[in-house]
Amino acid sequence: MIDFLLSDINFAYLVALVIVLGLSLLEGLALLIGTSVVSLFDDMVDIDVDTDVTSGGITSLLGWLCLNKLPMLVWLVLMLTSFALIGIVYNYVIALSVDLAPLYWLSKPIALLGAGYATHILGSAIAKLIPKNQSSAVSSQGFGGKIATITIGKASQGNAAQAVLQDEYNQKHYVMVEPDQADQEFHQGVSVVLLEKHANIWLAAKLEQ
Repeated sequence: MIDFLLSDINFAYLVALVIVLGLSLLEGLALLIGTSVVSLFDDMVDIDVDTDVTSGGITSLLGWLCLNKLPMLVWLVLMLTSFALIGIVYNYVIALSVDLAPLYWLSKPIALLGAGYATHILGSAIAKLIPKNQSSAVSSQGFGGKIATITIGKASQGNAAQAVLQDEYNQKHYVMVEPDQADQEFHQGVSVVLLEKHANIWLAAKLEQ
């Protein structure tokens, strides 16, 4: 069984599982230092989940795949895990039955299609179990004027630090911030007001108490 799992036909699926394991370990380490890779990744990617997913084309497909219902990292783990398991099971069935090389070539497209369908079904179910999922409809573009607190690093112009804010649904969002003035620095624990977003960095001003 080990020889089968480590064979060349399962290489892509093992890579997918290794990525999932790495993301899980990264999230666990991040939680130990008081942050979240899930939230930070969502805010950096900043997919506009308010887009009308009933329209045609790619937007409709992404909506069907539940990309607008789940945190990006959760969706990625679900997609990769489904892809890997379906591919390995398919290859195992072929190996036990006909063992024809051309059929192994079909494993990747079959696994990809199966992963898409599994993500649609499981993603819809998981989305209903996430109480804070409603807040995922809040785009980080609307964070202007909100108060955030520096959590990791020291922020200066050209050197962003991580900050956390809480939206109206009580969900935490992790953003990268820099002072809007060259002579300012934000240390850990300092509260700032988000002013304007440039790429993935927010310009901020120190909150005067």
